[in-house]
Amino acid sequence: MELSIIEEEIIFLKAINEIIDSMVNFEILSLNGSDPDSSIMFESSTHMSFFNVILVDFLSRTDRGAPVKQTSYLDALKSISESPCFNINNSIEQLRLAAQDFVDWLKQKVEVDIWLPSIDTQALIKIERLDFLKMCGNISKHNFLRAAGVAKGLKKTLEESGVSIEMDNALLSLGDFYGRFHTDILGYHASTIVEFLNNIRWGIYEYLQPEFQRSIVWDKDNPPMYRYTYPEGVSSKLAQEYYWALMNEVRSPPYMRRFQVARWLKLQY
Repeated sequence: MELSIIEEEIIFLKAINEIIDSMVNFEILSLNGSDPDSSIMFESSTHMSFFNVILVDFLSRTDRGAPVKQTSYLDALKSISESPCFNINNSIEQLRLAAQDFVDWLKQKVEVDIWLPSIDTQALIKIERLDFLKMCGNISKHNFLRAAGVAKGLKKTLEESGVSIEMDNALLSLGDFYGRFHTDILGYHASTIVEFLNNIRWGIYEYLQPEFQRSIVWDKDNPPMYRYTYPEGVSSKLAQEYYWALMNEVRSPPYMRRFQVARWLKLQY
């Protein structure tokens, strides 16, 4: 199936909405405080692990067999921001800024002092936030026998920081790494990450408001019924279904209000 540019955009936006809504909702977490000192709290450690697993999917590439080009969701957002199909009066701007802010934050390297008691090793490591979030999410998802790739990544990270270990010790260290980077550091950064994701979700909503207003048609029934007018270039059944679902999603604002995370939750790591 060959999709048009507008059809690909629709499918990506629908997928991004769906994956963010599965992470940023009040079943998984609660929003506490008031701006500019808001914070989030997970309902349990299990919900936090679930969040990390889904976050890894969001930060990864789409499947090779998917109907759209293989790319990461954030790269897809970048492409959409550069050549948006539904941009009216710069409605894309907030989405563009939200996606770029998250990408910039993820690419930053941080220094973390870590103690690995399983192998009696202390290290000061430098690692991109994107990398440790993916590593922790994969540990959340897999037993250690399916985490050899994460162990290999940990071994490489330690070696780049001047600490050489064997592969078996890297496997033994996964629990220590997880405790430091998932329990401690992801727990610290969770409010900031949710703020980024929520801003992207709001950005999609605001970007598509002009298209929603153009598309919706109310019929004179009792009770009133509505339908959507497909834009030019949306002809495949798949894209039409996702377009309809996407328009339904932007009929109402996102679940969670816009919020600003407390400054003290953005000072470390």
